[in-house]
Amino acid sequence: MTHIKQLEKLLNVKIDENWPRNPDLSIYTQSTADGYDVYIITNDESRIDWENDVYYYEPSFDEIVERIKEVVYDYDDEQALIYCSDIEQFFDEYAVEDYLVEHDEELQDKHED
Repeated sequence: MTHIKQLEKLLNVKIDENWPRNPDLSIYTQSTADGYDVYIITNDESRIDWENDVYYYEPSFDEIVERIKEVVYDYDDEQALIYCSDIEQFFDEYAVEDYLVEHDEELQDKHED
């Protein structure tokens, strides 16, 4: 099982680079009119909260996981659908593996279910 699949199982999400219909959370970059890239993590594409959803610097893995947890909390047992424009960029393999090691007991419990 890949590190992303393990993370999906642990967080009860599906992370996909293909644009799904109505994702619960979207993670992507967007270019500004003057050529800068900004990073966006939003629950609603049509109503981006510029103070909380837009980052000048690339958000850390921990920030991304916290945003995912907020979404998952709202969905209880349902699997949340996460759109990510570039999984390799936003979900660094080493950061994911460190997170999985830190939460190994939770992951083992989920494997037993």
